[in-house]
Amino acid sequence: MNNYELILIFDPSQGEDKIGAFVVRVEEKIKSLGGEVEKTEKWGTRRLASMMKKAKTLTQAYYVVLRFKAPSPAPAELRAFLKVAENVTRYFLSKAVIAIVPTRRVMPGQQAPAAPQPEALDIGEIKGKPLGEPQ
Repeated sequence: MNNYELILIFDPSQGEDKIGAFVVRVEEKIKSLGGEVEKTEKWGTRRLASMMKKAKTLTQAYYVVLRFKAPSPAPAELRAFLKVAENVTRYFLSKAVIAIVPTRRVMPGQQAPAAPQPEALDIGEIKGKPLGEPQ
């Protein structure tokens, strides 16, 4: 199963109830395709940076972000479902990349290495010497 991220943009005049009901339908669709929804974030109403062809009078939009795991064929079916949905103004579906940050392992009995301390630099006037004059 792969990790995916889906950003949905709605017309805020629909109301939070209608938007919430559609988000539940999308979550059910993901589950029916064999996926599992990990996180749903409702970002709320935000100002749009530019006009959209589908909704030229829209200046603000309601954003919802879904993070989920699903098998490979699921995104194509989800795109087909969202393409015909009237509630969604725009959507963006992408494969999410999980970044793993390596940690340093400390062996038992050893102390963790200290972070290097920055050295003081001789930059003239700060240390009491005027800048630009011979020493």
